[in-house]
Amino acid sequence: MKQIVLSFVMLFAIQFLFAQEELVFTVIKENPHTGAKNQQQAGTCWSFATTSFVESELMRIGEKEMDLSELFFVYYAYVMKMENYIRLHGTANFSQGGQAHEVFMILDEYGAMPESAFDGYAPGDDVYNHTEMESVLHSMAKVYAKNKKPGKYWKDATMAILDIYMGIMPDKFNYKKADYDAVSFRKEMVPLKSDDYVQITSFTHHPFYSRFRLEIPDNWLGFPYYNVTLDEMMEIIDYAIENGFTIAWDGDVSEEGFDHRAGYAILGEDDPKPTQENRQQLFDDFLSTDDHLMHLVGISKDEDGNKYYIIKNSWGTKLNDYEGLLHMSEDYVKLKTISLFLHKDAIPKEIREKIGL
Repeated sequence: MKQIVLSFVMLFAIQFLFAQEELVFTVIKENPHTGAKNQQQAGTCWSFATTSFVESELMRIGEKEMDLSELFFVYYAYVMKMENYIRLHGTANFSQGGQAHEVFMILDEYGAMPESAFDGYAPGDDVYNHTEMESVLHSMAKVYAKNKKPGKYWKDATMAILDIYMGIMPDKFNYKKADYDAVSFRKEMVPLKSDDYVQITSFTHHPFYSRFRLEIPDNWLGFPYYNVTLDEMMEIIDYAIENGFTIAWDGDVSEEGFDHRAGYAILGEDDPKPTQENRQQLFDDFLSTDDHLMHLVGISKDEDGNKYYIIKNSWGTKLNDYEGLLHMSEDYVKLKTISLFLHKDAIPKEIREKIGL
């Protein structure tokens, strides 16, 4: 995930200069989801998208709507990144970006908290901006890696910096008249099994139906993704939505046709056709990158009957007329999707068998 949010104001200015036609959408199916949040000036879309996905998963299995803390996962992701960077002698990626699987790793390792217990703001702050914090942490990571003997205080030092910039996380908290810590809250209130969730992609530089480490900088943990054909990837999306599931979507939003303010994302006439070959070429040429994670929650159509997917963004609710949602064309999804994160039951049986699930 490039630091797309740090320049989205400039993006909107460009889109204003190249204004596109107004489109009218009809919702075909929209699965339960919470309201759009705002990651503000922090590169934390991975956590906002996946936390939203977790909230939808809880509703899907019959739990009540919940407002989880996105910044809880961000906090512990930095702890994990520090250790990873040190153990790999300073050769790992260290940035604000990440992938959906990190949220589930942190759920299992550290737990979870509601937003009411930890909002991730330092005292007196009301805007997320992690540029300085990331620089301080990265500089410290370089020192530890260079020294080759990081000692026993690297974790305490990392968390001390996080406490300054993100606020001190409570050991205990009260939620709906019950007391929890992060681990007990995860166990009782977020009863999802991490092993039930998988990542899907579609590229030709690895065999279809294999599982490989997707080569993007934000996959700093080297997690594997299942590789399917483009047609099968789209079949998975449709099957998931039709059967009540949602998806954490990772993709490229650098195209001029991605217009959050207008509320839609489309390909232009000069953009490549959404074929398997063109997807691969754009990925190979770094023209399709994992810019941004969002939450895919439904299907819609425009006045001409063209198919779109309903996407929940994390840029707040005031930038467009859709309360922070947008409609992404089927062709845009075909060409610009990097990966999907979803429940394995959201995948058609025939495809599950092909990839060995």
